[in-house]
Amino acid sequence: MSLLRILLLLMGLFLAGCSFHSPLVAESDETMDNWVLARRYQAEYRYELARQHFALALAAARTPTVVERLKQELAAVDLQIKTLR
Repeated sequence: MSLLRILLLLMGLFLAGCSFHSPLVAESDETMDNWVLARRYQAEYRYELARQHFALALAAARTPTVVERLKQELAAVDLQIKTLR
């Protein structure tokens, strides 16, 4: 009986750190819509509009990976604008 209790206790300790639920945070529609528009404007060489929409997408971003990616894209379009001046 005590061996069974020890095994159950050990299993409980091992499983305590495991999580079967992973919280998934979806990006907002506002972020995705502005990101798509920004990329479209960038492809059309309309860099000022692209920059505005990247900034709007960044303001509405929820996840750290999307925030980092948008910061990179914003820096790239800033460089494109700076190059044209």
